[in-house]
Amino acid sequence: MTVTEIREFKDPQGRTLAYAAAEDGWLIGGALIDKVQSESVPFFITCHAIDTAHNIMIFGLTDEMYTTYVNKMIKAMLKSVPDVIWSSVRDFIEPEVFLRQFAESMAQMNLTATAQADLPSYIGNNIQQAYNDMMEQYRQSFEIETQLGTPTQANNSLMKSFMVRYEGVAKSGVNSVVIAGMDYKGVEYYSSTSVLSAISPLGGLVGGLLKNKQAEKSSTQFGHGKPCDAIDWGAANKFIVITPAEYEKEATEAFLKFVGTFHMADDLRRQFYQRVMERKQSRIQTTLQYQRMAQQSMMNLQANQARLQQTLANNSAAMHNMIMDSWNQKMASDSRISAARSEAIMGVNTYTNSYGQNVSVDVTADHVYQNQYGDVYGVSGSAPDDELLNRLNWRELKK
Repeated sequence: MTVTEIREFKDPQGRTLAYAAAEDGWLIGGALIDKVQSESVPFFITCHAIDTAHNIMIFGLTDEMYTTYVNKMIKAMLKSVPDVIWSSVRDFIEPEVFLRQFAESMAQMNLTATAQADLPSYIGNNIQQAYNDMMEQYRQSFEIETQLGTPTQANNSLMKSFMVRYEGVAKSGVNSVVIAGMDYKGVEYYSSTSVLSAISPLGGLVGGLLKNKQAEKSSTQFGHGKPCDAIDWGAANKFIVITPAEYEKEATEAFLKFVGTFHMADDLRRQFYQRVMERKQSRIQTTLQYQRMAQQSMMNLQANQARLQQTLANNSAAMHNMIMDSWNQKMASDSRISAARSEAIMGVNTYTNSYGQNVSVDVTADHVYQNQYGDVYGVSGSAPDDELLNRLNWRELKK
């Protein structure tokens, strides 16, 4: 084998992506996949080191995360959430299945697992520190969830670096050995009121309405825990070596050196975390905006209800006045009809004297007069002339 040294892995534009040990004379390179893969992965890189003489291929890939929404209501609500990264939403699979799918996809052959061991990657050699860093990030996220109205906490969590040796036959018919490994990580989380605010624009306003019915249960098997509303799972790094079986020893040595030294360039990693923070802040602002919209809608609804109640009260008062006016008019009409009926029965007509009193006069009277003493006289036939009326000091009364 040639001399092994730490090499710079660059993209075609010359930008340094990562560092790792690779044999002198091997073909090395990489690519930056500048596309949001999940909420916590704004981009990722892929690097390769290839021994063209022996057809040995080593690959290293960073950051691939998925979310499984165990709470089906949350998953249904995703349709109303803007900018959802649907490709990162998938059903949970066991770590070993996840690794085998990756290995078969990269090797383009069916594989049979023959052995498993710890992966001596940078994270694998510092597993406790890596775990602490992961949980600190979730602690900060859960604090934000609490401030948004839905206290959230972790249930099960897992950080492990492992690798599996596989055997398979390449399409060319060559017996091959594939060794794949990953720095696997995952966290289950839930809320006593549901973790809807983690994805919902309405945040705690909605999450607070739903109580987690399994909050008193517990489980230690990752991926199957209770209580659990959602699971974040994936890999910080994935590695694979594909080699003809006859060069397994050389390929394994080169692979382990590569794995033990592989890391993303510091400036790129800082940019990675900066984008994660910016996306998280954007999500928080979106949640707060929807909360304000919901609160304003509630205030508008209350104001509309108050206006409606006032309108109903005004309408009720107006209706009451209309009914009373109609009643009064009917009573007056009934009174007049009753009086007229009484007059017809009694054979009299009613007149009002100068004192405002009603007086009854026989219906045969064509004219009715009142003298100065208030006496009333009915006269049939023609009315007395004015001279007689003045001399008698009479004045005519009207009905």
